[in-house]
Amino acid sequence: MKAAVRRSTSTIVARGHATSRVVVARGGLGGRSKTHAHPSLASTSTFGVNGGKKAASTSVKAVQDAPSSADMGSGSGNIEKPTVLVAEKLGTAGIELLEKYANVDCSYDLSEADLLNKISLCDAIIVRSGTQVTKEVFAASKGRLRVVGRAGVGIDNVDVHAATENGCVVVNAPTANTVAAAEHGIALLCSFARNVAQADASMRSGKWERSK
Repeated sequence: MKAAVRRSTSTIVARGHATSRVVVARGGLGGRSKTHAHPSLASTSTFGVNGGKKAASTSVKAVQDAPSSADMGSGSGNIEKPTVLVAEKLGTAGIELLEKYANVDCSYDLSEADLLNKISLCDAIIVRSGTQVTKEVFAASKGRLRVVGRAGVGIDNVDVHAATENGCVVVNAPTANTVAAAEHGIALLCSFARNVAQADASMRSGKWERSK
């Protein structure tokens, strides 16, 4: 089923040092659509709920399409940088990249009240799994919040329905922990093959069973 009305929003995506144009393809009712990006850009998924005239956002552009900090200060009219709230700790490289194109506010471990007070001053928020982006957060933003970035896979801590109703794009990083998950799987296989768990339990009980 096609949504009656489609609304498009341009946002900025920062993924490590690699940047490229990302185009989001919107699908059917209440669905999830994945982006198609240049190979140098880690894949990103966009989530939303289509319903009548509350169609979700569609267009995402990478940071290479945004004006540089030098361009923003030149010319007759200055372009105001968007404000990005980083609510949980990110890598230094990611923060430095964001600072080239936005005013970055790194405020960690915010209480719910502090988040509600601060969100109306922000155009985007980046979270991990510890920050709850609820419908109250979207209401407190008074329509200014346009992007919620989840630095990880799951989006259980983001109210996607409220985001859609407020025209806010929710993006995650579905392949962020792919390598870590693969390494963990190999480590478990090696542990199983060499009886590491059993040996650990034996040692902790004061035994020394070398033959096993």
